[in-house]
Amino acid sequence: MLLRSFANDDRHVMAKHASIYPVPEELEAVQTLVSTVEGALKKVSDWMDGLNQPSGKTTNENIYCSFPFSPLVPLLCGVTRVGLVAKGLLIKGDMDLELVLMCKEKPTKLLLYTISTNLPLQIQTMTEDKYEVCSCVPEAAIRVCRTKDPQLTLKITLSSLTMREEHGSRQEGIDPTTTTLPPDALDGQKCRAALASLRHTKWFQARVTDLKSCIIVMRIFRDMCNRRPEWQPVKGWPLELICEKAIATCNRPLGPGEALRRVLECIASGILLPGGPGVHDPCERDPTDVLSDLSPQQADTITDSAQHALRLLAFGQLYKVLNMDPLPASKPSPRLLEGGCQKRFREDVGSDDRDFIKRMKVLDWRMMDPNHPMNALMRLNQIHPGLQYRLLSQSGPVHAPVFTMSVDIQGTTYQATGNSKRTAKLQVALKALQALGFVLSGDGDVDSLSSDEKSDGEGKMDRMSSSSSSIASSTDTQESRAPGPILTAGGKNPVMELNEKRRGLKYELISESGSSYDKRFIIEVEVDKQVFRGMGPNKKVAKASAALAALNSLFSGSKTATIKKKRPNPTVSPEHWD
Repeated sequence: MLLRSFANDDRHVMAKHASIYPVPEELEAVQTLVSTVEGALKKVSDWMDGLNQPSGKTTNENIYCSFPFSPLVPLLCGVTRVGLVAKGLLIKGDMDLELVLMCKEKPTKLLLYTISTNLPLQIQTMTEDKYEVCSCVPEAAIRVCRTKDPQLTLKITLSSLTMREEHGSRQEGIDPTTTTLPPDALDGQKCRAALASLRHTKWFQARVTDLKSCIIVMRIFRDMCNRRPEWQPVKGWPLELICEKAIATCNRPLGPGEALRRVLECIASGILLPGGPGVHDPCERDPTDVLSDLSPQQADTITDSAQHALRLLAFGQLYKVLNMDPLPASKPSPRLLEGGCQKRFREDVGSDDRDFIKRMKVLDWRMMDPNHPMNALMRLNQIHPGLQYRLLSQSGPVHAPVFTMSVDIQGTTYQATGNSKRTAKLQVALKALQALGFVLSGDGDVDSLSSDEKSDGEGKMDRMSSSSSSIASSTDTQESRAPGPILTAGGKNPVMELNEKRRGLKYELISESGSSYDKRFIIEVEVDKQVFRGMGPNKKVAKASAALAALNSLFSGSKTATIKKKRPNPTVSPEHWD
């Protein structure tokens, strides 16, 4: 049942993932926009490097665009994809595209304006599509917007490694006045956040890319954060770390449904609550908890939401957690239901007749198989599925009731009685099958009937004489099939007693026959140059039977029990009397 539950969860998770995953047109538009801007930034870098080359002429353009940097060092070091576009976590309605433009020195407002001014010109040389480019100084970024559908926005954040070095020197107590900072430098916090995004992307590509279920679960949780406001505080990097730790620490591959359940269990355990272990940031030098900004109220709300989601999963209601309609139950293959591949039917046969012929073929195949356990109810249900059995009456005392059941088949009513409802239903099915002309082997149906009566009535006698005789015979058959432990006359195990008389005997398995649920083993043993065989439903019983046969043949005259000698009553001599 556990595996089936996970399989059903996998179906729901994958269906939800397919509904939130971007369509191919959107992915193609994203790839086109990002590739075009990356190529345009490369041309902007070449243009700026050309302006800084020493020349004998001085023009207004050179004066406006000259920078106080070394002419032999490129101003722009490179551009890198970060965020969702680099991690592959894009979903519908959440298409935040980000690039980080690395600079040699600390980025300034003049550099930002220069790039945003020349970037549209370089884009026009690469594509005919229209893009809007605008600078955003408070965010230390440039935004490139796609005008036609699907409308996308690409954010280019300027940063430099010198920003992190300056931040580290301040934390170590070094005087910040010793480091030169341009007067029009961009916001250092935004630049350092871009560097952190770059580290997060490299870590993600090294640790999570190979975990397919982890990426699917991250997209599912990102959609949940967009739908449910209480999950917003952990959206992004904190939730990505939690998913990776919960899934990567398992010692076996996980399916999407089981991976989602494992992440919810991790959050529901209380790691977000005050006093919990927290979530360590592996991309920072100093020990850092990514949940430090989470308030106790927010942590309690998210934990409670995860616990409620686990309760829904326990009751098979994952679709409520995913905010989707429940999927229909998966049906087994028609080939399995029909008992194998059948020949094509003639075109003039109706659909109802085809179904009836198929069921008849399966029934004939199962009835001819002596090892197939099928009682009368199952056989009748194969021919006429969906029959309704009705209880007509109940009579007799409480300890020995008599039930009368009936069933209608094609306008004909069949009735039968029994000491339980199940027994009466079996009798009705037997009578109906006989009336329909089916020749039944008495052993299979009688065995199933007797087993049902034993489970319902604990061996009560049926009121019908014919059924009582069949029950008695089947009970004897079952008792012979399920014997108790084989013991000798002295109450010992035959194998142990034979080993006491003849040591070093070897038992050999001669044959093994029967189906998986009705095995027959034959084992033989050689004692005093005579061979004795035993048979049983398992090797242990067959071995004991062979040993018992040897004991009865060779040592039947010896008595295993010893007679204890009677001790005489002690007598007291008269001299000891008082």
